[in-house]
Amino acid sequence: YRLRAGRYRPIAANAAGRLPSGVLGLDLHVRDGQLRFRDPVTDEDLRTLGESEDRADAAERGRMAERNRAGAAENRADAAENRANVAENRASVAEDERDAAERGRMAEKDRADAAERELARLRSRLGGS
Repeated sequence: YRLRAGRYRPIAANAAGRLPSGVLGLDLHVRDGQLRFRDPVTDEDLRTLGESEDRADAAERGRMAERNRAGAAENRADAAENRANVAENRASVAEDERDAAERGRMAEKDRADAAERELARLRSRLGGS
């Protein structure tokens, strides 16, 4: 109904069977037992509050899922970095142990050479006297 000359008069349906609202710039119609607003320019129904909330909830769930995926990827990257650091530390320790073993072998050789020299010196003293 539309108020005209102090009286409410029925609104005539347009060719599509909808009731045009000059005030809202929308058409009104009933779909699935609900009064709906339709944009005559796009010929699409406007979303109801419930549909808008459902869409917002779905978007939020999508954003949360994306944040979860990003967090999981970041955790995997951190774990990979930690494994690389552990491997690097093990390699460094192994290198230090190899260096220490080499120094030990060199010290042992130096002692063996010194013992050989001492033995040669003692033999020469025994043989020369």
